[in-house]
Amino acid sequence: MKLAGFLVGAGVAGLGVYAFNVLTTVTGDDLLSTYLSDHCLPYVQTGETPFTDIGRTPGVYDEVEVSENLENAGAAILENNRFVAEWGEAENPNDPTSQLRVCIVEVSYTENSVEGFVVEPDGFIARYTDVIATAEPLVPEVDVLTDGPRTIGWYSADRDPFEGLRVVMVARPARVSSVMVVGDAN
Repeated sequence: MKLAGFLVGAGVAGLGVYAFNVLTTVTGDDLLSTYLSDHCLPYVQTGETPFTDIGRTPGVYDEVEVSENLENAGAAILENNRFVAEWGEAENPNDPTSQLRVCIVEVSYTENSVEGFVVEPDGFIARYTDVIATAEPLVPEVDVLTDGPRTIGWYSADRDPFEGLRVVMVARPARVSSVMVVGDAN
């Protein structure tokens, strides 16, 4: 009888642990969507400082390389050094009188890093077109990601690809290694 009670208790506890893991697991899709919709897109469109509520500022001993070409720049280490975010303003190469806002999230190439954001390959382009559309309706340059790694861009349908808001990812099926959001600052 004691054994039966023990087994029932262990089974209930195991079910509880399993349910907790399922309900609290954050996927690469979740992270990438959050970084895009809550941080990079708002920063590029409004100048609101991104990543203030997550991550940490790189320290002296962190092996983080940030661009020296960005003004009003910032950086954050995300997810326990798995990813590095960087943002700032840069001169527009097509119009030196204007500035661009740039937000980049990429894999941190340290010993505890990962290959990138692990994403669900089915419906990848449509899913991220919807995430990006909350800011501005952009059109992807491809409908399906079939091979890779490759660069994929989302651009405005009625503008040159080097104008307005644009989102670029380096991806292959099931993985995204970096995302960059660029927009006109003025």
